[in-house]
Amino acid sequence: MSGKILLLEKSEAISKNIFLTLQNSGYEVLSTNSTTEGLYILSEYDIRVIIADTNMNKGKIVYFTNALKSNNKYSLIPLLMLADDKGKNSWEQLSDVENWVIKPFSADKLLKAVRSISI
Repeated sequence: MSGKILLLEKSEAISKNIFLTLQNSGYEVLSTNSTTEGLYILSEYDIRVIIADTNMNKGKIVYFTNALKSNNKYSLIPLLMLADDKGKNSWEQLSDVENWVIKPFSADKLLKAVRSISI
């Protein structure tokens, strides 16, 4: 994979585990807990996959996904959403998102999901 993965996750512990899982599998990962910083990273780097936590901040993650889908430069980047049972409530607002992983998940399940959407 020539591009990088952008990881948006509010939990430092979960972010670290995902980061290490992806890095140990050969992916380059840029991580943040800020949607604003996430949009900046998108503008500066060759991002090929975005992994985002639905529970970061419901309003901000909806804004972030809408910004992606409305921008021709970013709209084709695959988006993998991470959700727990509470995050399922956000699904209606994020109806155009097709790729989900439900927390808790194994490293294998995450890697399989990333491989299935990687371009």
